[in-house]
Amino acid sequence: MKQCPTCQENFADKFGFCPVDGTPLGVEAELSNDAPPVSDQSYQTAAAGGAGDSADFDGEETVAASAAPAYDRGLYRLTFIEDEGLTRRLLREVKGVAHDAELTWPEFKRDPVGFSKRTASASGALVKKFFRQDYAYPAVIAPFCVVLLVAGIWATILYTDRCFFARIVGLRCVPAAAANPYEDLELVGYVDPETEIPKEQEKPDKGPAGTNEGKGGGSKPKYEKPQGGGGGGRQEQLPASAGKLPTAQLVQPILTANPKPPSVPNPHLPTPVTMNVDPLLVKEDTRDVPYGLPNSTATTPSSGPGSGGGMGTGSGGGMGQGEGTGLGPGRGSNTGGGDARLGGGGPGGGGGGDVDYNRPFKQSEVTRKALITFKPEPGFTEEARKNNVTGVVRLRAILSSSGAVTNISVVKGLPDGLTERAISAARQIRFNPAEKDGRTVSQYIVLEYNFNIY
Repeated sequence: MKQCPTCQENFADKFGFCPVDGTPLGVEAELSNDAPPVSDQSYQTAAAGGAGDSADFDGEETVAASAAPAYDRGLYRLTFIEDEGLTRRLLREVKGVAHDAELTWPEFKRDPVGFSKRTASASGALVKKFFRQDYAYPAVIAPFCVVLLVAGIWATILYTDRCFFARIVGLRCVPAAAANPYEDLELVGYVDPETEIPKEQEKPDKGPAGTNEGKGGGSKPKYEKPQGGGGGGRQEQLPASAGKLPTAQLVQPILTANPKPPSVPNPHLPTPVTMNVDPLLVKEDTRDVPYGLPNSTATTPSSGPGSGGGMGTGSGGGMGQGEGTGLGPGRGSNTGGGDARLGGGGPGGGGGGDVDYNRPFKQSEVTRKALITFKPEPGFTEEARKNNVTGVVRLRAILSSSGAVTNISVVKGLPDGLTERAISAARQIRFNPAEKDGRTVSQYIVLEYNFNIY
């Protein structure tokens, strides 16, 4: 045990200071319970230095009085109750909270509503008590005002001058692109009309009309381009269904094709379904399938929205979108487009119509879009990284039917070599070409490369 020489209270050995007045409880401050008390008179006499009456006291009393130090009761001394670490104190507080929760859990189970009301009432009382203190409202409102002020200054700087911070650190600032990039196109540069502008391609030969194999144009002895066409339908809502073409013949009349032919019991003279086309231009199809258009994707039997019999979107009893009893775009009969005319030179196929499969198509015009399988990243240039250049490079190109990326043109570019990097990356793209009506065709495409510094 240790005893405070000031308040005369006894404390455990673990205390280093008196909890009451902060007096140190050192070894020298320990007092034995058997030590005789020192009177005020003897203490005062000893403190006086023995002037005149020092002989009235013996030596032991003088030593005992001088060993008791005098403390100033008016001096505040910091008192540490226990020397305990932060982790241990935190753990002790957590255990105390857990213990309180265990004590309150039975009461919460017994009356959860009442317990919640009492808890809310006590919390409200604490909040009220806090706000009754002096300067409570300014202490709560001041941080919100500071945050709003800083946010307002930040927003004002960014709105008025987006390159403010870039100029502070000495970097080059490139403003971000507009929300709709197609409304903010920029001039990249001029080109030499003699060397850099591609010349207009010659109009390709559409090839011989028809679906047969060969380069001829029909039944005449000498080669002559066939012309004509046909179309039909029965004003049905569904598009014309897929199937095989009727038998081609050059005689009238014809029996128009129907994917849902009426059943005739015990026919005496079966009549073949035909269309008025040169037989050398249409390959005979012996499959046991319904009649239809070969390039159609519809599977539900239908003659299509055309009129006059036959199948398609045209009129006249033929097959396709033309006007007549023939095949495909055109008028009258036969195939090849334009007004009807008989061709010559033998069997032919692969052409036959106004569709030029050698030209590039838009994405909305193809049957199956081109599928990009490999698109390399262009990467930054050192100069662009040094100048902090960011943005989008937009290119227009053609994914050709041969598998190459051609006719690359710049719609929107960036400086410091980024446009050239994007063009070089575009040339390395790998893809599966688009298709139209079962044929491999070229397709226009817009490529975008984003350059950002993270």
